[in-house]
Amino acid sequence: MNRYVSLINETVDYIEKNITRALTLEELAEHFYVSAFHFNRIFKTVVGISLKQYILGRKLTQSLERLDHRDAAVIDVAYDFGFEYPEVYSRAFKKQFGISPSVYKKEKNAGVRVEKIAVVERDIINYKGTLVLKESFVYRQAIPLQGRSIEVNRGDESFAVDLNRFGSQFLTETGQYEGLDHNCFFTIVNCHGSEDEGYTVFYGKQTESNNFDQRLTVRIIPEGWYMSFTYRGDMFNIGETFEEDLYRLIMIKEIEIKPIGIGMINIYRADYFQTNAVEILIPVKKRL
Repeated sequence: MNRYVSLINETVDYIEKNITRALTLEELAEHFYVSAFHFNRIFKTVVGISLKQYILGRKLTQSLERLDHRDAAVIDVAYDFGFEYPEVYSRAFKKQFGISPSVYKKEKNAGVRVEKIAVVERDIINYKGTLVLKESFVYRQAIPLQGRSIEVNRGDESFAVDLNRFGSQFLTETGQYEGLDHNCFFTIVNCHGSEDEGYTVFYGKQTESNNFDQRLTVRIIPEGWYMSFTYRGDMFNIGETFEEDLYRLIMIKEIEIKPIGIGMINIYRADYFQTNAVEILIPVKKRL
């Protein structure tokens, strides 16, 4: 496992075990033998938010369970989760959830919770003093695919369920189709470019012959240069993490994306369900 990812995995577990204490950046940095400056930088790169934000969010989220008990006083909950003053806890609570702790005790309706982070495993390196995603450049021949598409919206509550169901149905239905490579499958993801978070996702398998199945749609992954990355984990956790990683990498290394009508290609090989390893390809302009 990448050393930066491993460090933050250990950090997240340490925070969970000590969530009721007044945890600080300095304490955690000392515990893991890293300077406070670098520790906070590593955490924000791997997780996407600052260490302070994450700890506060987890404290407030876990305090909800205590507040659910009828005899739990707000002042006691504040002290139990390491807040020096109840007023500080109440202000932070209202900022996070939109209501005060006392109102929550009556209504039991809180806003956005901060769940324990699922750290996505990928390769992060130190590039000229800046932490970035490690990329490799590969030249791919054209890959003919046959498959089906679905349109989804990441803002919908059913987003993950709809994609999982569609993907499972595709793999089951095409499992016996002749002329397809069943050792891996692909997804091609295209963003609609609008504010409604709409996507078209094409599920496909590589064609092994020139006989195309009329029940499926043909798509070609064009020949050319691609950036290649390997991620491990649930694809829904990988998605947002990868977007942030890619944006940072492009800005720092000034890499030019090639517009070919394909946003992102995900390759799931035969051992995916055992390893959770996904290869991600992004089309780029010719490498010199």
